[in-house]
Amino acid sequence: MGEGGSNVNCWSSAEHALDYLNRIDTIPHRTEGEAVLLDSVPRDVNGILDLGSGDGRLLRLLKVERPRARAVAVDFSPVMLSALRKTFAGDPTVTIVEHNLDHLLPGLGQFDAVVSSFAIHHLAHGRKRSLYKEISACCCRAGSS
Repeated sequence: MGEGGSNVNCWSSAEHALDYLNRIDTIPHRTEGEAVLLDSVPRDVNGILDLGSGDGRLLRLLKVERPRARAVAVDFSPVMLSALRKTFAGDPTVTIVEHNLDHLLPGLGQFDAVVSSFAIHHLAHGRKRSLYKEISACCCRAGSS
């Protein structure tokens, strides 16, 4: 949903999603941001929630040094869901959930780490605030950051 209240979300468009995937590696400072995030998530983490997972790039990076971590990947774009299913086929530690972040989070369980890359900024400001409250209330284990 746009800031002006228009209910336009381009991620259900295959053309829009494929265009993004074609230019993903040209996003300035992306790898630096990913490196900071990877350093921030403990290697012994048990549960990871990835909001707006896209093709699974961030979760793939996290799983390299955390292969046993249980993970839930959330996205709603058909193109991205297809890529997620292909990427994590045969990995019983990853669950893929089809869900649009414009709406309340479904019950997803408890997690040690909640991550997102290039997804939450697409939400209207009010939705961003409510999403962070939902994450805090239902997804984070006591004492986790």
